[in-house]
Amino acid sequence: MVEIKRVEGKKMLKEFIYFPWRAGIYRDDPAWVPPLIRDMKLMLDRNRGYFFEIGEAEYFMAYKDGRPVGRITAHVNRLYEERYDQETGFFGFYESINDLEVAQALFDAAAEWVRKKGKKRLNGPQSFSIYDSVGFEVAGFDIMPAVGLFHFAPYYRQLAEACGFSKCIDWHCFVVKEENFSAYADYLKQVKEELLRKTEYRFVTLKKKEIDRRIKEIQHIFNTAWDGNWGHLPLTDKQIDMIAQDLKMIAIPELAIFAEKGDETVGFIISLPDVNPALKCLNGRLYPWRILKFLWEKRKIKRVRTIIMGVLPEHQGRHIDDIFYLRTIEDGIAMGYTESDCSLIVETNRAMIRALRPLAAAPYKTYRIYERPV
Repeated sequence: MVEIKRVEGKKMLKEFIYFPWRAGIYRDDPAWVPPLIRDMKLMLDRNRGYFFEIGEAEYFMAYKDGRPVGRITAHVNRLYEERYDQETGFFGFYESINDLEVAQALFDAAAEWVRKKGKKRLNGPQSFSIYDSVGFEVAGFDIMPAVGLFHFAPYYRQLAEACGFSKCIDWHCFVVKEENFSAYADYLKQVKEELLRKTEYRFVTLKKKEIDRRIKEIQHIFNTAWDGNWGHLPLTDKQIDMIAQDLKMIAIPELAIFAEKGDETVGFIISLPDVNPALKCLNGRLYPWRILKFLWEKRKIKRVRTIIMGVLPEHQGRHIDDIFYLRTIEDGIAMGYTESDCSLIVETNRAMIRALRPLAAAPYKTYRIYERPV
């Protein structure tokens, strides 16, 4: 019999956070990159985590024969409710052993919690929001995800579907490889130069002394440009501060490009080195000897990931995004990178998917958000 308990106190919260390690779910899974425990503690801290300014959440653990066998969160998001509907609640941070009884108990606990909040459907996984970790993988299970993305046990999809969940929407990961780009390099360089010759915009890279100003520009442009995209919610000040910390630590100025017209910044694209292969050696912990190994492994990185991009609506359709992509890939290859990851792109964003076609971008991983009535 499965017993569900609400997470109460520091001891249970620690059990919740450490569950994937202690349960051995990913022990022999080379695609798993353990999340940093420091980041998990911050996300789940009701006093410090950004989500608790905009929502409410409950955490649950599942036990079988006295041992922990799964975890889940249930949450409601006030920003979502203001923008979309009052009927949707969410689950996230799902992990469990491969046991249908455990999965059913966890999903039922989350469903019951959101039902008591007046919701009619349960959507997820979103841990906690659309710009955090979303979806269970339905393609590309054996491929390590890029920085900022996560890998989950392949059987989670089957468990969710067996528990009555159906597809809500898919998010895709694309990769442009050097050999594919090189086949068209001369032509694409001509395209880029022709676009630059005709454009009225100036393209500049990040200067570290300007990073605080640029962060505010990124927040404004992204929140404006992505309005209307599926599930979009504006980035809060606390969320953008989290992004800023990553930029300050691992951003490459040459791969952070801004489009300007006069005194106005109208668009940006930010790509980061894909440090996930190096993060794997940390095993979630920032011990000094592991950090040294991380820094050594970081030198071997050959992939970059475009993590965020936006162009103000009144400046869209003027090939700014094309120039961003072409320049990022061309400059990245010149710097020694051999792959460029463009993720995540929601299946309804056909314009962005079309923009990747000339680059011979190939989809390699898909995350699916599920939903079911409560």
